Amino acid sequence: MHLALGDVVRDQTDMALGTVVGVATQAGVSSLSRVAVHVPGGSVRLSDPYDLEIVARHARPTTARRGLATLVVLAVAVLAAVLGCLYAHTAGADWLLMFLAGLGAFAAVTATYHLAVRLTGPRRFRV
Repeated sequence: MHLALGDVVRDQTDMALGTVVGVATQAGVSSLSRVAVHVPGGSVRLSDPYDLEIVARHARPTTARRGLATLVVLAVAVLAAVLGCLYAHTAGADWLLMFLAGLGAFAAVTATYHLAVRLTGPRRFRV
């Protein structure tokens, strides 16, 4: 199971909801880890990972800066698609090859953006 700090989980033993605040490992045992869950009332409980069920994932709200970056990347991707179509047309390509060149240019730009978002997104840890 992959968890991130801030995920809302339900403990199956007593159906208590809580928020993941960390992972505690036992000294000397590398494979045994417990998840620290903040439950209502201000206490922190250590639970086994197989007793937890994910209820909601923590997601940061989209900022204006990231929204602007998305629009800029979309504009660059459309420009790359148009240029790919034009270059394929000047090379004497048929309409299908022009379309595929434009699609490939668009996909290359958007895939790079999605990779960057994935690398800078919230970290999930395996328990």
